[in-house]
Amino acid sequence: MRRFVLSLVLVLLALAVVGAEEGARARLDRGIVSFQAEQYRQALDSFGSVLADPAALAERPDALYWTALASMAVGDVATAERSIAAFLSSWPSSPKVPDLLYQRGRILFGKADFQGALAAFAAFMTSAPDHELYPSALFWSGECLHSLGRLDEAQRAFSAVVEKFPKSVKVEAATYRLSLIELEFREEELLKLLTWSHEEALRAIEDFRRKEKAYEQAIAVYQKQIADTRRLAGSDAERELSDLRAQVADLSKKLGVSEADLASTRSELDATRSSSDLARQQAAAEAVAKLKAEEAVRAAAPGSAVPTAALLNAEILAAKARALDLLAFYLTRLSPGGGK
Repeated sequence: MRRFVLSLVLVLLALAVVGAEEGARARLDRGIVSFQAEQYRQALDSFGSVLADPAALAERPDALYWTALASMAVGDVATAERSIAAFLSSWPSSPKVPDLLYQRGRILFGKADFQGALAAFAAFMTSAPDHELYPSALFWSGECLHSLGRLDEAQRAFSAVVEKFPKSVKVEAATYRLSLIELEFREEELLKLLTWSHEEALRAIEDFRRKEKAYEQAIAVYQKQIADTRRLAGSDAERELSDLRAQVADLSKKLGVSEADLASTRSELDATRSSSDLARQQAAAEAVAKLKAEEAVRAAAPGSAVPTAALLNAEILAAKARALDLLAFYLTRLSPGGGK
């Protein structure tokens, strides 16, 4: 700040030589006229001569004020910012302070210091609620909020410009900004919808894959259970078939033994039957022979009695023959098919 003041004083001392014979008030007024005629360089020369004049203490605040405005007009933002800072530091109670606060906000906004510009505009609106630049400060506050991404607050600021200051020069710009913010809200809603749809699609795909995996696992389990069941059923069937085959083999073996026993029994029966027939024939032959012998004896000695021993033998042979007949009968009944 001191370096700025010293450099400004040196420049203004040089200018003071030219306008030494002219009063400070006149030079200040001439600078203001040049500023209003948009002759900003000439205006800056006039304001500089006033600031360089040690005797122009009363005109110094106005000269510094107009220097800030002219510097902004020619694009010398650094000089304008230093002039505003010097004025606010030296004359904080001046009625021109609100104007310089507004200009400071514009400078900070141009430097993309949106937070600082927002604070400067807020200070301006607080200090001068009835100022003619109030709608403009409100509009630029909305611009700062919009640049900071605080769309709801920016929308309220622009709406206040349109509704409360319908004759302001910023109404058209504020209306345009409101339409842009509305579009941004729609874009944001569409983006949220697209994001939600994308997330829902991803969740649906993930859920489908999870269910598909679960189904595959369930199918694998069922297939394993079916295979195990079939294997167990096959084992049981093979076991039953093996048991049946063993039973058939055992029955076949028993049948073979029974058939062998039956054949042996038949052989024995046939042998017994043959022996019985032979014995019976022999007994019958012996009985016939006895009878014949008796008849011969009776014929040789008519009227003689048959010896008792010979009769007994004949009876015995007859009983033996009957017993053999009975044995043959029972053997026939006991043989297979003998009862038919």
